Amino acid sequence: MKYSVDVNSDIGNRKKVNQDALLVKHARTEKMGKVCFACLCDGMGGLSQGEVASAAFINRMGQWFQNEFPSILSREAEVSINAETEELAAYRNSKNYIYGLIQNEWEMISRQMNEGLKQYGRERGFQLGTTAAAIIFLGDEFFAMSVGDSRIYKINRKEIIQISHDHSYVQQQIDMGRMTPQEAAVSSQKNILLQCIGASDNVYPEFYKGPLEKRTSFLLCSDGLWRLLLNDEIKEYVSKKDGIKKMTELVKARGESDNISGIVIGI
Repeated sequence: MKYSVDVNSDIGNRKKVNQDALLVKHARTEKMGKVCFACLCDGMGGLSQGEVASAAFINRMGQWFQNEFPSILSREAEVSINAETEELAAYRNSKNYIYGLIQNEWEMISRQMNEGLKQYGRERGFQLGTTAAAIIFLGDEFFAMSVGDSRIYKINRKEIIQISHDHSYVQQQIDMGRMTPQEAAVSSQKNILLQCIGASDNVYPEFYKGPLEKRTSFLLCSDGLWRLLLNDEIKEYVSKKDGIKKMTELVKARGESDNISGIVIGI
């Protein structure tokens, strides 16, 4: 697979500090060919030192890709299953096995960072936290994770699909049938998160996987980008040159007050 990348992060109309952080990395591997990895974090605007939390998580995930991911591709299976040698060897080389290892490590990182950031805040007398959206492309499939309300979209010529699920109060109310999406968009509680790395008792990332198709794009973005855009508008701009920057200018003109960040990876 070949990948194109469009990245932009903007402080926005009112913020004094950009609390968003993002990362895109590429590698060539013997086992999976070209691999692309991206992560985007939104430090909590209502909490102190959100930029510290987002940068810390991004740095940790960058270290994972650099130092720990290569060992996943060469690691021997550590499983106890009743299988013939050939079946076990096939399982060791399958993407499902690799995804399982990645999921375990991303979960561990999320929980360790949650505890570490909480301790960092306690020692200094403030709270800090961050959302996280991460995705890795392996061969002809993707594997993704989200915590909070930074989103991951899959977009092609026909449709736009939100892959991730918001961990927010208003999304919970929508899921329970107590609020419509239109009501959620204008709710005074729309910024309340149910999960946040650094400010939650426990963190339970959600994971997603699926096939890659040519002429498909994936968008990772903070709520400052998606909140004031319609899906059709996202679909229109994603395929354009400097599409993230164009979407950023559009939401700023509509009065968005938060930091605004996005990563588009085209297949």
